This record gives sequence, C-alpha cells and structure tokens, in this order.
Amino acid sequence: MKAVQFDFKLARYGYTKVAGALRSREYYGPRSCVSMRDVPEPELRGPEWLKLRSVLSGFCGSDLGLVMLHDSPTTQPFASFPFTIGHENCSVVAEVGSAVEGIKEGQRVALNPTLGCVVRGIDPPCGPCSRGFQSICENFAEGALEPGMFTGFCADTGGGWSKYYLAHESQIFEVPDSFTDEQVMMLEPICSSLYPVLRGLPDDGDEVLVIGCGVIGLGVIASIRALGIDCHITAVEPIPMNARKAREKGADELIDPGSDSIYERTVQITGANLYNPMLQRRICTGGFNRIFDCVGSTGTINESFRVAAGEATMVIIGIQIPGRVDWAPVWMKGLSIIGNLGHGSAEYEGKTVHCFDIAIDLVGKGKIDLTDLITHRFTLDEYKEAIEVNMNKAENNAFKTLFDLTAE
Repeated sequence: MKAVQFDFKLARYGYTKVAGALRSREYYGPRSCVSMRDVPEPELRGPEWLKLRSVLSGFCGSDLGLVMLHDSPTTQPFASFPFTIGHENCSVVAEVGSAVEGIKEGQRVALNPTLGCVVRGIDPPCGPCSRGFQSICENFAEGALEPGMFTGFCADTGGGWSKYYLAHESQIFEVPDSFTDEQVMMLEPICSSLYPVLRGLPDDGDEVLVIGCGVIGLGVIASIRALGIDCHITAVEPIPMNARKAREKGADELIDPGSDSIYERTVQITGANLYNPMLQRRICTGGFNRIFDCVGSTGTINESFRVAAGEATMVIIGIQIPGRVDWAPVWMKGLSIIGNLGHGSAEYEGKTVHCFDIAIDLVGKGKIDLTDLITHRFTLDEYKEAIEVNMNKAENNAFKTLFDLTAE
C-alpha cells in the first residue's frame, strides 16, 4: 500500500535545512526526509489491537512543522523512523483483535493518537498517565513499541496518511452515527484546542488573549464559547481571512500585529498601564488574565509576558524553537506558565473524563463545530501539492486541509 513517510537521515536533514530555506520545494523533493513509499499492510500487534482503514486524515500544523524541519531536535529520541504521518483521523475498523470488546469490524471510530503507557504495555503506568495526562507520558521511548509520542510519529503503528494503520483498543472512541466523516476527523483538532483551554480555564469576566488564529487558535476561541464562559476574548491575527473567522468563532476584539501596537491595544482593551524601559521593550502592568499562545515564537512569548496581568496564566500551545526570552516579567508579575502537548483527561460536568468524550458531547450538542475550516482535499498522490498549499496558506485561502482516502 502507499504511505507518505518521514525518514530522518542526517545527510537529508542537513541538505533540506539549507536548501529548503532557498527553495520551498526542497522540503518535499527527492533529497528531503518526506516521500511516498510502498509499504506492507500492517498486521495486528496483539489481541488488544485493531487494524484501521483511513477514511479522512488531516494535515496538522505539527505535520507541516515536521516537513519543514521546525521541530526541536530535543524531540528526536521520542520518534522512530521511518514513520507514516497522520494523527487526525476518521477511520473504519478493518480487523479486531481477539481481546477487544465492544468494537466491530466496519464500525467508524475516532482515534486518540497518544501512545502512552497502556498502549505500550507498561504496568504500572507512569505518574502522568495514571492521572489521565497521557500526552506527557514519561515512557514515550519505552515499552513494547518503538519510540513515538503519537500515532503518526511512530514506526510501529503507521499513520493516517496510508490506507491502513494500527491502534490499541484504549485509543479508540466510538462516535455517533449522526456525525459526518469530517466531524469525526476534526475531533482531534478540537481536543488539541479544548484541552489547553481546560488546563488554563478562564473565569467569567476575564480578559483573554488568543495569539494566532490558525485552526488551533480558532478552536481555542470556539472551545471557550462552547463551554459557556462569559469572558472577553481578544485575538491577535495578521491575516484578514483568519481574523474574520476569529470573529465568527466568538472573538470580541482583534489586534493586527502588522498595523497595531499590541501594547497600546492592551491598554485600550484592558485598562492596563504602559511603561517604557530604557533598554528593553515596553511592558504593561495589568492586562490579560489568560493568554493562549498558539504560535510559540520568540516574539509571541516575549510579548505575552509583557501584556499579561499580575498572576495571569499563560498556556503555550504553539510549537517552535524560541530564541532569547526575557523572563523578568514572569517573576515581576507572578505568572503561571503551562506548556501543553496533545490532550488528556479533565473535569467536565462533575466527572473526570477524557477530552475526546468532552469533544464528542459538545459536537453532538451543536456547541462546537470546526468543519467549516476544511478548505482543501487531496489524494495521497497529491501529497506534494498538499505540502505546498500548507506552506502558503494565506495565498491559497487555506485553513484545514485533509487527505481523502476513500478511493485508496
């Protein structure tokens, strides 16, 4: 079967790092780390495993970061190569292990891609997994699987950018028949937005800042509104199309970093005081109570610290390799910084449940829907075109793109 894979080789990595900065096509060219290959269909790894057939598989921002080699080399020990990309999936069960209960062949399911202790056959589980925080498992490079934090980054599981891949029964979530394939595929992006909101949950009356209104940033805004929190949301976004979507999803104010001063707008919106250090950029006292940085760059992290209110909570969702960060505002203001990766369990309606259960409930009740963000569909054979579109989203009017594997 065909599969779009990523294979880390030092020579290829080095070449693409240099050549890609000059010609974007080098990121998916013949000497890059990305290629389409013919690979064998996977076989069940044991009685608790399932073989899934891909229906739709999303192209995530983290997949683009992978292709463009933006990921920190720190994560290299927690992946295994070559791996088939694709963790945002709507799938149909093709084969069921003998110990799997309640799931039948032909059933449509959603996938939690996290490859934590249970999936890896590790018992007892690590501390984070035992508390429902599987996305920060301490054993991503241990156990019965090759290293990999998520399906789509592990050589043993495969991924959605192919016809078939494998999943452990603990990763499977049943979905209502009323859900469209697109709603099922978008459950994982919703969870990647909803979970950081639950971890840095705003209070009624808070001033909330969302930096970056790609799919995750828009999902953060939509998640806050879906949870019924009566707070004021300001979105920072330079691209007009994204800014309009931010309004649609529930943003009250918009800041265009290309033409607006985020510091002066913070004063206007929150009533903060603004100061001008002689040897540093400006800084506010007062400001935003909750900040969700969906970019994670050096600039956005530094600015977030400087427009945060005292005792504010900042959730860093965007994945980049920041440069020099001035930490002085953190201790000056007593800020709480939350790093977020993936999703896990949280309190919801008086119970502790997985974020996928919360997302399924909110989608079923019509409180959140991100399917309107789907703009482009590709076949696997068109993976190079898909990469090119994602590298130039604004000029291609693209939000969420996906691979449609129904004809594979």
